[in-house]
Amino acid sequence: MRRHGLFGPNAVRVIALVLAVGMASSIGAPYLIQAGVPLAVVIALIVLVLAVPVLAIVRSEKSRR
Repeated sequence: MRRHGLFGPNAVRVIALVLAVGMASSIGAPYLIQAGVPLAVVIALIVLVLAVPVLAIVRSEKSRR
């Protein structure tokens, strides 16, 4: 039986860290670009942030079946 729900405590921490970094990068995207960070890196960070919750939802839906 699972004690920690769908994700373990470490997985929740990793997801929270990825979301926090991604939110900061997407809010700060114009400043990052202005500071010389390549556009591809900024877009990759934003896509990563959007992918984490979507993958978590898909994974949770598959585990319920």
